[in-house]
Amino acid sequence: MATKKATPWGKAVLVDEVAVPQRAPDTSFAAHVELLETDSGERLVRLAYSSGANGAVRRGPVTMQIDDLERLLDELADHPELAAAFRLNGASRPRRPGARGPRRRASPG
Repeated sequence: MATKKATPWGKAVLVDEVAVPQRAPDTSFAAHVELLETDSGERLVRLAYSSGANGAVRRGPVTMQIDDLERLLDELADHPELAAAFRLNGASRPRRPGARGPRRRASPG
């Protein structure tokens, strides 16, 4: 059964996740990037972290060192759907279901 997550847009299914372990002088924790999908098919990206004490995932703020960010980008290479959400590796952003295309402003005419 797929993991459901609560979001401001309602419940969403966890599609994919990357967790990057990190260490600070007195603690260990991990940064999480989650790809979620709502019942209507909209995709959401959640950035979160987990503490080393109990491993519970919490929403931001998420702080990463540059080296850990590079490790995250390397990990995303093995997660094509998450990589597409970040438009990595030449991936284009998938259209949302029911999207009407780009909005254009009326000319000042």
